[in-house]
Amino acid sequence: MRYCFRCSLFIILASLCQCGIRMPANPEHGPVRISVGPGPEDMVLDTLHGNPRLIISCAARREQDKPYGEIISYDLLNGSQTHLERYREPDTLHFRPHGIYLDDDILYVISHEKEPGTHPVLVYRLHGDSLEFKELIHTSRQNSPNALVTGPEGEIYLVNDSGKRGSMWEKALKLRRASLVKLWKGSDGCWNSEYLATNLGYPAGINRIGERLYVGDAIQHRIHVFQISGGGAEEISSIRGIRGNDNIRLYQGKLLVPGHIKPFRFIGHARDPEKLSPVEVFLIDPLNGEHTTLFYTDGSDISAGSTALVYGPYLYICQVFDPFILKVELTR
Repeated sequence: MRYCFRCSLFIILASLCQCGIRMPANPEHGPVRISVGPGPEDMVLDTLHGNPRLIISCAARREQDKPYGEIISYDLLNGSQTHLERYREPDTLHFRPHGIYLDDDILYVISHEKEPGTHPVLVYRLHGDSLEFKELIHTSRQNSPNALVTGPEGEIYLVNDSGKRGSMWEKALKLRRASLVKLWKGSDGCWNSEYLATNLGYPAGINRIGERLYVGDAIQHRIHVFQISGGGAEEISSIRGIRGNDNIRLYQGKLLVPGHIKPFRFIGHARDPEKLSPVEVFLIDPLNGEHTTLFYTDGSDISAGSTALVYGPYLYICQVFDPFILKVELTR
């Protein structure tokens, strides 16, 4: 996703209330910046292929940055980095990675191939330090995909973060025109799609625990809970008070979600890397909606944090724009 001001209006009027209790990082060991490619917006944890590592989706989003789009691995034991080689891709493919999801050895990548209308899901098989291209999925309902997760029967659930891609009015007026979409492969080998929910407000994250989907909504500062049933999904509840929520990851049966808690400062940071945008990382109990804060920064440690993962005693946070991720030692 190139910046083009659409990203800067992300969650323009998110709620200013704050819930939860802060659990600060270990003050004896400050956060550490790990340099990676520009725009490390999303990442997943891989523990099945050698040493545990982060798989990071990087794409430059600021106009002043040179075009860049790569998938990088970061070894959590020795700190080594590798650009994952991609092969067997179509010659015409333009790789602009955004949201990713790892299911066993299959990596799903949302790629903004052509603005405003071509946003396929690219499917790769992960082989150590390389990615073997398997297929490209593109349906008429992938108008502005931001994040995705696979379902129990091999289907894909993705969220479109807006109704009209790049619409500033939707964000400025808090219009709820985003959607939840289901993709599935028919017996003829072709991919189909259908809307499961509309009238969402800038969903930038989605994940699944069993038969339940957790779908972000930054404008309404909540996470919608859907029950998968009979080929569809029905909303059964929502978790409120999660301001500016972005990607959703899982940790010990809970939801791990960073939030852009000061939307106007996010806009400032999108335009100028010297301007700070606060980040708060929430840990949410999906059963009762209670949440605590694992980490908070005024933006001086990292701005525009978009995905958070925990491995061992460390919290890792990636971000929308700048070329580093953050490693934070948590209190015990």
